[in-house]
Amino acid sequence: MKVMILDTSSDYLYLYINNGSDEYQTILEGKNNHSEKLMGLIEEGFGKLKLEVKDLDRIICGIGPGSYTGLRVGLTVCKIFAWTFKIPLYTISSLDILGSGYLKEDGKYAITNIAKKNYVYGKIVEVKDKEVRVVSNDEFSLKEEFLNKVTTDMTLVNEENFKFDSEVIIKLAKDKVEDIHSVVPNYLRKANS
Repeated sequence: MKVMILDTSSDYLYLYINNGSDEYQTILEGKNNHSEKLMGLIEEGFGKLKLEVKDLDRIICGIGPGSYTGLRVGLTVCKIFAWTFKIPLYTISSLDILGSGYLKEDGKYAITNIAKKNYVYGKIVEVKDKEVRVVSNDEFSLKEEFLNKVTTDMTLVNEENFKFDSEVIIKLAKDKVEDIHSVVPNYLRKANS
């Protein structure tokens, strides 16, 4: 399958492209500059794989929660590619993307991403027999409140130890977008929070 995965919800820009036999993957730490780097990285990836956007079978986009501007940048690029070339677009929680490298192993995982002013975006999932079950949906809460939900039998996944796994992301990305024009990021955070 020829697929592109993109997530720009956090300090890390994640881009994965597969041409069916080879892959390009980059993780770039940014400082509110994903919009400056993104198109160059996409061009580089497609060039290295000798692939064109129109050749993709699927686009998978991290829908949030996360950075307001970051989410808009990534989702806009994915929507434009999907609409222009009539490529199926799938969305997935950006927290699932950040924790995807852990979600092959049985266990409980509390996945967080930094928000502003001592808040975090977080969710809790359990993996059993390679099936991922959501225990606690994506949320926006005070860091301390979320960490109080984390028990000793859980692995805490955060900005210091995240892992990406494209196979897991592809498996989890089940939300096919039916109307590209109406899909919006999952911000969760209210204005002035």
